Amino acid sequence: MDSIIEILFDALEPERQSPKERAAIHAAEENLRQVKEKLTEEEFESLAATFLDIGSINCQDSFARGLRLGMRIMLEGLCGESPRH
Repeated sequence: MDSIIEILFDALEPERQSPKERAAIHAAEENLRQVKEKLTEEEFESLAATFLDIGSINCQDSFARGLRLGMRIMLEGLCGESPRH
């Protein structure tokens, strides 16, 4: 059974692209094609992997910050005061 944190993360991780994401990808296609023409396949794959890693780290950090904020709000609502960190 998944932990509640895993369930929340999965719920917030969309499986399909939003219209804004599709538009951004479409707008970037020409730039990506130009970059790919100038780099070797290995260089392009390394660059793409780096950007994916950066995006993943950003998502994890944002989720952790949001979860901490949500827990503090819940604790303040239950206890009537702001918890200390």
